[in-house]
Amino acid sequence: MYFTAFEALEPRDLDELKSVLEETRLDRGIDARDPTLDDLARDLVNLWLAGFRGSCELKAMMKPLDHHLVQ
Repeated sequence: MYFTAFEALEPRDLDELKSVLEETRLDRGIDARDPTLDDLARDLVNLWLAGFRGSCELKAMMKPLDHHLVQ
């Protein structure tokens, strides 16, 4: 999933995204060195660029993306 946006991520946006990623990682029991974390981070940024800005909204949108974890 890729979206095009003309907005830049601000430091506070990155802080929020990192927080959501860390919560998601802990909730799913993903090791911090697991390569799937990169995919989740990319998905979070793409969701943000698509207009999903709140942490609750981002977490809810990440639920359908659990396919990254199934191997």
